[in-house]
Amino acid sequence: MNNKTNSLKIINSIIKFLNQGLDTKKSLEMTAKELKLSQKKIEEVNKNVLYDGINSLIICINLFINQEMKTLKSKDFKKLRVNEKIRFLILSRLKIIDKFFDRKLIFKLVVKQKSFSKAGVMLFNVSDEIWHLSGDTSTDFNYYTKRIILMNVYSASFFYFLRDNSTEYSKTKDFIDKQISYVLKFGKLKSNLFNFIYSNKT
Repeated sequence: MNNKTNSLKIINSIIKFLNQGLDTKKSLEMTAKELKLSQKKIEEVNKNVLYDGINSLIICINLFINQEMKTLKSKDFKKLRVNEKIRFLILSRLKIIDKFFDRKLIFKLVVKQKSFSKAGVMLFNVSDEIWHLSGDTSTDFNYYTKRIILMNVYSASFFYFLRDNSTEYSKTKDFIDKQISYVLKFGKLKSNLFNFIYSNKT
């Protein structure tokens, strides 16, 4: 069994016990018993995964997902339009969650975060990673507006995905398409308004 498989087993076990109402310390104890972890491994998990409780566990999960995302780009990815890249990356991220974790337990874990500011930062980082992988290099005010808008698209898509039992995520794909379509329309309206204001200066 490789390190990746071992790490996933440990993380998923901790998530399971956390969602049974146990705190992080007790969840790790139960995980250690379930998986027969050595004392050295327990200390390693405490230091690298649970150093800030649930918050650092979620950070660890996001880092894993980000690493998996980097391996998913197709040969034709660069040829895609920006909206197509964003669609591909959002859907890929959701598929990774479904492949390696229990999506509903992940949702419950996120809800357990007591700090809304940390949850917001986490969501911003997810949005930033998606834009980064899409090739976005903006550094002006658009850097923030793009990420804030995508935060809403991704979170809405994630909540929809939780309830989707359709074949090959077909309903989630349609939902993501609609969300991106709304964003594109908003972007066009914003651009038209900007042009109107600045072309009618006296």
